[in-house]
Amino acid sequence: MKQMRKSALALAIAAAIGTPAAQGQTTAQAQTTAAGDNAMAQGGVERIVVTANRRDQLVQDTPLAVSAFTQDTLQNNQVKDLASLTALVPSLVVEPHSDSGGVHVYMRGVGSANHTELGDPAVAFYVDGIYLPRPQGATALMYDLSHVEVARGPQGTLNGRNSTAGAVNLVSAAPNTQKLMGSASVTFGNHHRIQTQGMINIPFSENVALRVAAIKDSHDGYVDFARGSNVPPGADKYGAQDQAGARATLLWKILPTLRATFIADYYEDKGAGSVYLAIEPGNRDRWSTVIDTPGTLDQSITTYKTKWNWALNDAVDVQYLGSWSRLERSNASDADAGLFLGFKAENRTEWGQFDSHSNELQFRSAEGGAIEWVAGLFEFGEKNKIRFDIDRSQISEAALQQDLAAGNVIFVQPTVGQYASAMTFIQGDRQLKSKAVFAQGSYNLDERTKLTAGARYTKDHKFDRGGQNWACPNWPDNAPRGATVLTPNQVAQLVTPGTGLINTHNIGPGGIVTAANCGNTPGDNTADLKYGQATWLGRAEYKPAPGILAFASVTTGFHSPAIGDGGATTRPEKLTSYELGFKSDLLGRTLTLNLDAFWMKYKDKLESQVVNNTLQNFNAAGAAVKGIEAEFAWGPTPAARISGNATWLDATYDSFLSCDVDAARANGQACGTTAPTEDVGGSKLKHAPRFATTLMAEHDFTLRGGRLTPRAQAHFETESFVGAGAFNRDVPGHPGVKQQPSYTTVDLSLRWEPLDKAYTAELFVNNATDKEVKFDAIEVCTQVGAPCQPNQQIWAAYYNQPRTFGARLSMKF
Repeated sequence: MKQMRKSALALAIAAAIGTPAAQGQTTAQAQTTAAGDNAMAQGGVERIVVTANRRDQLVQDTPLAVSAFTQDTLQNNQVKDLASLTALVPSLVVEPHSDSGGVHVYMRGVGSANHTELGDPAVAFYVDGIYLPRPQGATALMYDLSHVEVARGPQGTLNGRNSTAGAVNLVSAAPNTQKLMGSASVTFGNHHRIQTQGMINIPFSENVALRVAAIKDSHDGYVDFARGSNVPPGADKYGAQDQAGARATLLWKILPTLRATFIADYYEDKGAGSVYLAIEPGNRDRWSTVIDTPGTLDQSITTYKTKWNWALNDAVDVQYLGSWSRLERSNASDADAGLFLGFKAENRTEWGQFDSHSNELQFRSAEGGAIEWVAGLFEFGEKNKIRFDIDRSQISEAALQQDLAAGNVIFVQPTVGQYASAMTFIQGDRQLKSKAVFAQGSYNLDERTKLTAGARYTKDHKFDRGGQNWACPNWPDNAPRGATVLTPNQVAQLVTPGTGLINTHNIGPGGIVTAANCGNTPGDNTADLKYGQATWLGRAEYKPAPGILAFASVTTGFHSPAIGDGGATTRPEKLTSYELGFKSDLLGRTLTLNLDAFWMKYKDKLESQVVNNTLQNFNAAGAAVKGIEAEFAWGPTPAARISGNATWLDATYDSFLSCDVDAARANGQACGTTAPTEDVGGSKLKHAPRFATTLMAEHDFTLRGGRLTPRAQAHFETESFVGAGAFNRDVPGHPGVKQQPSYTTVDLSLRWEPLDKAYTAELFVNNATDKEVKFDAIEVCTQVGAPCQPNQQIWAAYYNQPRTFGARLSMKF
């Protein structure tokens, strides 16, 4: 089956010549067909139809904090995935994660670091209205889209599924039954980047059309292998990417009142993934580290979707959305990132298969009546299975110094008397079954005033059947170098001659684990969790003048409880959000200005933190997130465009007792014994800078034979907390390691469009000043389990990409 998918991908790429660029439709006609195909330019400011309210509405008429961008805008801003969209969306942060192949998405300082088989994101991710539950789905490439819409705040009534911080929906471009057309582009850049995109639209009749699009994007890594690295010849550097996608969409207008869309979507990622880099590198180059496990990733997502629209009569429209998706993944990563020489921590997903399906039936009233309503039923299911291994080993100080002195590769291959241990998580059957019913109605009091109320009831059932955790021979307890007295746990991990047990060597890729060869018995992850929750919405809208909308809303949401190691469960996270919004089209619709003030109150806020390679889920007492967001787009002249956004944010935890793991270790203490318990109320949430803004300006210059458009974009953020846990203060002896200082990044481009020619040439540079920005700071000694001294700490973080530059040539026909 995998070979068939690869063949289909190759055929799609060949048929499409590479990709993108089918730009979003720019005519009003699409408002009566697919909402995503409607992006109108009036007075120089782009106007896009979105479906955040389950109706086709212009962004400026939608009473939500929602941002939308067409494919043209995405391409001009060098956006290829969610991670590169962050500067365009207020308070959006995308954090990489090396050993899951996915990302952690945060919005307004709220996200989820639970990337396990039943960990749910706080920012829900959709493609064509279909929910993708795994965080790997948010890495999908953005190509041949009508538009992207990003709704901020809880979406608990119409969208449901754990969207307590927001929702992202990619809407693919719809087939056109009127004409044959296509597009193609190629991009070259540093780090040997090559990207090809292509699309072809084939109308078979006035009622049937097929659209096929494909993309391939690859580049080398940017983290060098430092001297001493133990890697095979030709191994990819960390940061290397090799992604591809293909999509085929068939539109069939069966009857004047009935139309069906069928979509087959494939995405694969065979890159090297990310790796932690030293925050305090000392005399070492930050972008170079000693690697003994090269990053590998083999990940694919296959999705089949269908959408049926039936105009039942003049008053009611019926819509059905159905999907089936399979994510398959295997990967390996260097968890210690070479930051403690002579010690090796290798994380591997030996195999993983994540199947999901969804069915949704919607009923909607016709537009324009005094009462408008939408109601529906939703059913969703996941069946996930995975084996995840952690291998750890350590050579003696003498062996390490011998390798260093000779300048040799550092072979962390323990011999008798040295350390080796392993852990494996085998989850054969983790499932989620979710059902929901929802309804939302609006009453137009008059031409200016509208009242809306909505409700949803969700019932979840999560369970793990037979899941096991193996610690071989026990949970690693490596002794610091120089220790002469060993604990029984440490003695059990010493390599002994001739035993044939797991502590003679690591499990190794694909090794069989039994009680006999592990030297231990497994822990049981069996769990069964059922939960039901009602959420609701109330909203008032008022249009004091044409082109101006004011609204106020109260919305509730919830995040489904989590299952963790050992069958541990949490309580659900709940929130109530209060919002005041203002949207306006001014100066003859050459200026749009949107403002949104919000206060989100969380109860039992879900948190996830990795401690010594164990993902711990727990409920914080609560949190309060309040702020103001602003977005604007201005066309002062037909040739000039200025746009941007700004966010002021105050996101803090409420009063609750916890222990500062990092400060405890720095002071030679341990949580649960000698370290104090403290009230962390008032601590800042992760990825919640006080102020952030993005400004973009571009201008068209008409020259002989064409148009030249220089463009500049700058993004600025104040200091933010990027560490794990709720303590955002300095660590004793390591100032600033858990904070990202204020920073500014700059992107530049220069576009050339010949007159009467259907092609565009462009030069671009991203992160022009080569600014280093860190995400997800961790302490290696406790999170990876390196055999450090009792109060020793080694700090690392993921960093943004360094400066990249390139050229693009695109065409349409």
